[in-house]
Amino acid sequence: MLLAVLVLTLSAGRWQLDRAAYKVALQQRIEAAAEAPPVPVQSVPPADPASFAWHPVEATGRFDAGRVVFLDNRLRDGVPGYEVLTPLRLSGSDRVLLVNRGWIAAPRQRERLPVVETPAGEVRVQGLAFVPGERFMELRAGTDDALRWQNWTIERARERWTLDLLPVALLQTAALEGSGPGTGASDTLARNWPRPDAGIDKHRGYALQWFSFAAIGVIVWLVLSLRRTGASIHQTEAT
Repeated sequence: MLLAVLVLTLSAGRWQLDRAAYKVALQQRIEAAAEAPPVPVQSVPPADPASFAWHPVEATGRFDAGRVVFLDNRLRDGVPGYEVLTPLRLSGSDRVLLVNRGWIAAPRQRERLPVVETPAGEVRVQGLAFVPGERFMELRAGTDDALRWQNWTIERARERWTLDLLPVALLQTAALEGSGPGTGASDTLARNWPRPDAGIDKHRGYALQWFSFAAIGVIVWLVLSLRRTGASIHQTEAT
């Protein structure tokens, strides 16, 4: 019985350590990518966009002001607000890039939406490439409308807007370069995005739990063995 427990717990702990090692390498790649110079977003490989996640990218184009979406329930320091998602029609191309332009506080009245300027002319956008995850970003039926969405994926946005979207989105990190409202100093959206975390500590914590279970199994076996030995000694002395 003890052998089976040890095989299970030690194997599970080792697997978690292997996952932690993989996540360490992933975190190193993320941090190295963040220090690289920005590249045109069109250079992201369409067959494997996730390999370019968190790499600095840039794009030039015009925002589609008719498709501005407010991503709901985005808290910052306990303040409710929205993240502003807008398609950018790339210059010299038929492709469209989804841009998360930043965060803005919500008005006190729930039925109202914030006022956000969408530049009318050509702009240059810089930020980080990312691919929204299906698990976290899945839309909830009945909770989104044309302007206020709860969650999203690129595929859902493609279907709703019938646009030829790139397989990655852009998390804007700097003020827009261009002319008119919503650019330069008038671009007031907050963009202090959380640092990407590969989840290394989670796997290390799980590994510690599994190894602890193995140690507990050994301790319990030793205690029971000692009790049985002591009982046998007492029985022998009694006879």
